[in-house]
Amino acid sequence: MKVFKVLTVMILVTLSTLAAAHSKLKASMPANGAMLNHPPQVVSLEFVSDVRLVKLKLTDEAGKTIKLGSKPDKGFGSKFQLPVPDLAVGSYQVNWLAMGKDAHKMTGEFSFMVHSSSKKRTTDDGHSNHNHE
Repeated sequence: MKVFKVLTVMILVTLSTLAAAHSKLKASMPANGAMLNHPPQVVSLEFVSDVRLVKLKLTDEAGKTIKLGSKPDKGFGSKFQLPVPDLAVGSYQVNWLAMGKDAHKMTGEFSFMVHSSSKKRTTDDGHSNHNHE
């Protein structure tokens, strides 16, 4: 009986440690719901711990995919930054897929608006919505 209790406690501790080990999105740039006066130069994601950013997709309000200046780095890291082409006035959505070192997949999305399009471009800091699969 004692062995069963010890084994049960060990399993519960291991499972809770694994659940806590999954990285979460700490911040995005632009922030979710940001209303920018100028188009952003980059899209940035910052995670609580190292992940591999598998996919990042930027779409406009018509659902058209906007080609980014580069693809996500294939290595693990907690911060990712991808250049964005000059965006027109409108609404945009970013969808991302990341994988933790434990192979746990996470997805998330955030949106932002650009109010004017000009050569001067800025960025905002903030948090983003995300979901675990």
